[in-house]
This record gives sequence, structure tokens and C-alpha cells, in this order.
Amino acid sequence: MRSNLHVVLCMSPVGSAFRVRCRMFPSLINCCTIDWFDRWPDEALLSVSRQVFEPIEIKDDRELVLDGLCEMSKIIHSTVIAKADEFFAALKRRFYVTPAP
Repeated sequence: MRSNLHVVLCMSPVGSAFRVRCRMFPSLINCCTIDWFDRWPDEALLSVSRQVFEPIEIKDDRELVLDGLCEMSKIIHSTVIAKADEFFAALKRRFYVTPAP
């Protein structure tokens, strides 16, 4: 009977609550399948990339370089999603893409 048990848990990845729950319950990451059903908006992609690149020391034109890095990260992520859709159309296999902070 236990082999037929399936649990669906839905959480929003917005904010720190999801991060805190994942730290408190590591099996959410290690023993589960995570499916992201919505595409991330461009503003969210830019926000995540800014959080990643903000601590990096940049000497010249910090804001210009930082904005360029964030924009390039957004473009790369969007391109990978488009290629994943092409991959599914050609081979009928899913490849899920999520931004990693």
C-alpha cells in the first residue's frame, strides 16, 4: 500500500519562506521531484541574477557591468528554455530549467 502513496506539496518560491523550509527539511530537495510550472518573469530573473552578482567586486563602471551581467543571465536563461522546448518537440523528453540563486 505504501508504494502507491503520493503526496503533492505546493509552495511558492517567492521570498525567504521557501528557502527556510528547504533548510529545515532537506528531504524536500534530496528525496523529492521538484516541478516548476510557471515560467519566471524577466523581472524575477533579473532580481535573482542581481542577488548573485551583487557581492562580486567589480572595479570599473560597477553599475554598467552589473546591469550587463544581469541582462546576459536573463538572456541565457530564456535561450535555454527555448532550446528545452525545441528538445521536447523533437524527442518528446522534458528538460526542466530553473534559475539557481
